Amino acid sequence: MRRLAAFHDVTSRWLFVLAGGGLGIAVLLYVFEVVTRYGFGSPTTWSVEAVQYALAVMIFCALPDITRRNAHVTIDIVPEALPPTTAFWLGRFTAVIAAVACGVAGWIIAGEALRQFERGLMTNAANPIPRWWITAVIAIGFSSAALHFMRQAAEPRA
Repeated sequence: MRRLAAFHDVTSRWLFVLAGGGLGIAVLLYVFEVVTRYGFGSPTTWSVEAVQYALAVMIFCALPDITRRNAHVTIDIVPEALPPTTAFWLGRFTAVIAAVACGVAGWIIAGEALRQFERGLMTNAANPIPRWWITAVIAIGFSSAALHFMRQAAEPRA
């Protein structure tokens, strides 16, 4: 089980690196669009769309590692005010709820990605591309985050 957990952690880190690559690509494309639009008076038809796709990659590839590190935004007024034992169990409960929510979302979205792949659906854009891979990235992000939440819920009490 430890090997699977270690593998999950490594894949989450690599997805985070991919998210960073998506950010770099988005920045370069924005600069490219500004230069071509205002410098040469010749805007592209594809760079804004590519940035939108990169945004999906950034968010959903970063999600698993953010979840792994517990680096997401938290409002901890209630847990801080509770006794340690109650706060611990509240944390477990919320981790389970988050795991279920992310798992259900990942399952539904993965089914949609498969449907899009089978039907050969394309994006509604000036330069259409297959939809399934964007949807699959979203499904992977949610599913991996669900596994991290389940692992956090099952961690031994410190």
